[in-house]
Amino acid sequence: MNKKTFYIGIVCVVVILCVTAGFFVYKSSTSKQISIHQKCPEDYAENDAGTAEYEKAMLDWTKNYLTIHSEPTASVPTVSGWAEARTKLWSDNNCTVALQRLKMSGKVADLKPYELIDNKIQTVLIKTLEDTLYTSELGFSFYYPNDMYVQNGSDGPDDNYRLLIIPNSYQDNEDQDLTAIVISASLNEPPQTPLEWLRGPYSGADMAKGYSKLDIDGQEAISMNGRNWVTVDTPDNKYQISIATLPGENPSQGLQDEMSTIVNSIVFTK
Repeated sequence: MNKKTFYIGIVCVVVILCVTAGFFVYKSSTSKQISIHQKCPEDYAENDAGTAEYEKAMLDWTKNYLTIHSEPTASVPTVSGWAEARTKLWSDNNCTVALQRLKMSGKVADLKPYELIDNKIQTVLIKTLEDTLYTSELGFSFYYPNDMYVQNGSDGPDDNYRLLIIPNSYQDNEDQDLTAIVISASLNEPPQTPLEWLRGPYSGADMAKGYSKLDIDGQEAISMNGRNWVTVDTPDNKYQISIATLPGENPSQGLQDEMSTIVNSIVFTK
């Protein structure tokens, strides 16, 4: 199905999730202005009413993004494009707290209510806009952006499980430095929670930099290095899975967005 037509279904999904309410400005390459910005994410109260208000605002902005990208001269809407537009929106409107948390300064912090809402919206977009699903023999699956490909990164049958999700551009120029999302897995023996393993002697993690707790399909996960390294156990505690950017330090914003796309879409076989 042509994605220019398919976006209509996405708009319907967004509208079903929540009635529309306009709070943001989004400027596209066509200089089209959709709605009026009044608040940054951090300006919403961290209670049920504030969360509901932010959800309505962000869903309406998302619908506007999809409407803009349905135009014949516009680029096809993508999850990474949505994430980039959201970052630009916050930057244009000086949403300093949201931008700082997007990069994660290293302080110990659980996700804010608005971040949980953004993750939920992104998950819906992933499942509808992106059509590349990878299913692992270890009992989990994830969506990855259609401008990337999956490559086996294990060195042999005795090596630990390792996948590389690599930008398609690397195939055209293998002389460039490799950037990727790396998913690795090893037996969780003896059984440890992600936090216990990270605090142990073999992880190499610098716990002084802090961490965040995430929920990945009902499993508690730990995020390190500004969300560039996430560790989670499978529901049966058989495997410990690590998802990280390559490079681990100072990855591009685009690679961080791709990492978020993958992490937010992970589903375990139960």
